[in-house]
Amino acid sequence: MTSRRIKWLSLILAAVMTLSFSGCSKGTGDDSSSESSDASGSEDDKIKEHKIGYIFRESAETDSFASQLLEQSIRASNRSGMDICYIENVSLTDFENAVKKLSDAGCTDIVACSPAYANLVQSVAQKYLDLSFTSFGDLNGGFNISGYAELPYQGAYVAGFAAEFNSPAKKIGVVVDPGLYGAVATVNAVELGAQLNPDGGATVYAAAAELDGEIENAVDALLEKGCDVIVCYTNSKHSADYCEAKGVKFIGCLDYSDSESEYSNMLMYFYCLRDSYFLAQFKAMKMGTWELSTYLGDISNGIVQISPVTESVAKDGTQKLIDALVPHLTDGSAKVFRGPLKDTAGNVKYLETDTMTDHEVENMSWYVQGVEVIGNFREPQTNIPPNDLEIKE
Repeated sequence: MTSRRIKWLSLILAAVMTLSFSGCSKGTGDDSSSESSDASGSEDDKIKEHKIGYIFRESAETDSFASQLLEQSIRASNRSGMDICYIENVSLTDFENAVKKLSDAGCTDIVACSPAYANLVQSVAQKYLDLSFTSFGDLNGGFNISGYAELPYQGAYVAGFAAEFNSPAKKIGVVVDPGLYGAVATVNAVELGAQLNPDGGATVYAAAAELDGEIENAVDALLEKGCDVIVCYTNSKHSADYCEAKGVKFIGCLDYSDSESEYSNMLMYFYCLRDSYFLAQFKAMKMGTWELSTYLGDISNGIVQISPVTESVAKDGTQKLIDALVPHLTDGSAKVFRGPLKDTAGNVKYLETDTMTDHEVENMSWYVQGVEVIGNFREPQTNIPPNDLEIKE
């Protein structure tokens, strides 16, 4: 048994025995934006009028990561009066054209809603110095670029812990979209969460997929490996829907708070709630106090959210164990990527005294010991229809 497992098992069991917990902390991130402002009269003329244009790599109108990010932005815009619009299904080759179209439509601020755009933002932003850019999934800012990133792997760490506890076979599947932010780190976090079990944890099998048919093939392959709990980390909710149809216990990665009753096999879910972040940004823009910045959303500031378990699905004691673990993530005493860490070949990547930095985790390209990648089920995309880059509001 590793010192890592012994340490965390002791902390968790001690907390379960002695404390009463009520779930994860829900910070807001909007406290710094006060409603008070002495900008009045002629000062109003000095406040820049903002219009936000969002660029999505996929559809923002189906139930998905993109649609939930848009919904969160809309809620914040309704509360703040901020004017927003968006273009969806924008390929990498169309990104600069989308920026131009939004700029021509009066947008002053561009939000690039995919980590795949990160390099493009750095180059295109230099051609549009009158615009401000926010690059989602990128901690690198710039002259007119704000960086925004979040830590979904914290939710995946809890998911791995819960999945292992609920897996008689000790085989956990992860269906993962490589295009999502921190895909490798998220898979690794599932395994590291599973390793908290003092009996050796579970093997995590990872399968890459993006579109619906690919997701189905990936889930089927995971089930053939004997996985009895599937962790979903995909852009669309189809992975959850397909696991439900197959009758396998699963953990979702989107916000299912309005549709929990539709799933009889969902163990729990984790997701990112950005309403407070957007609202704080929009309020600051309205007040003329907004500045370029770099923001990291995690469980401590309420961006990363973890649902309660479904009692009818979860093994007795699951919620109590989660309630013991989550506060340590919230206060920072639990570092998901603290050593010792080994890769799948057994090579030591980080010593017990090491902790990976945010940038190292963001750029992680290797899997931890205990992960087995069973395949990439993505297929080449052909006959992609041209995008007229329609602006929607």
